Amino acid sequence: MQTVKLPQSALLDALQNRPKHIFVAGASRGIGEAIARTLGEGTHRLTLGARSYNRTLGVAIDIGQERCQAVRLDLADENSIDEAIVAAESHFGPVDVLICNSGINADTPIDDVSSQGRARFRQVIEVNLTGSYFLAQLATLHMPNNGRVIFIGSVLGRFGVPRSSAYVASKHAILGIVRSMAHELASRGIRVNVINPGWVDTQMAHDGMARIALRTGKTLQQVQAEQLSMQPLRRMIKPEEVAAYVQFLLGPGGDPITGQGIDISCGSVMV
Repeated sequence: MQTVKLPQSALLDALQNRPKHIFVAGASRGIGEAIARTLGEGTHRLTLGARSYNRTLGVAIDIGQERCQAVRLDLADENSIDEAIVAAESHFGPVDVLICNSGINADTPIDDVSSQGRARFRQVIEVNLTGSYFLAQLATLHMPNNGRVIFIGSVLGRFGVPRSSAYVASKHAILGIVRSMAHELASRGIRVNVINPGWVDTQMAHDGMARIALRTGKTLQQVQAEQLSMQPLRRMIKPEEVAAYVQFLLGPGGDPITGQGIDISCGSVMV
């Protein structure tokens, strides 16, 4: 039998366009769900991880279980992280792309020296920073060459706000991890970046504004107007807009981009 040899350019195109195994952490709602549904419109195989397993399973069923599975994932639990990656690789093979979107927020004011306040600080750091890093470590261990790691950070990785020291610290630290990982994984062609959204129209953002309203005695509408007035484009970002940028980074346009913090902030950050 004669062996058919593809031109190198055609071979590279075929490899670039083959269905990839994409792991989306924090896929049960908000930005993560939007990313999962956007990427689920293609031919990729998806593993969706989150603490809210039933909600995540619902998203996987909508996408189609022949190429999408849900796994339990709690970034505060190292065993859960290990088990999620094992389940992902056992079902669809090595992870080609990791989208690390999981995260939590909590009030961590400077004057709260209670045991509960310290526990909240540790929990935010443990999930947003430590757990995210451990997940990326495991996902990239067997990741094929030319893979992608995309963290979903925040504009609060660029500046600080009151009463959010743990969250702000975790998002600043993710940018540092991205820059280090980009150097370590460059020899394998793996690109590592973080997308830093501003106010995104999600339940997490509305809960944050509600906490500000409760603390200040203002209405939710007043808080939203004040927060959005600090950015030139006075609107919230749609989760689908963040997902569209993830999709861009996975395509040919993302090839020369690594070690970057990419701000999608309606102008609240200009560097």
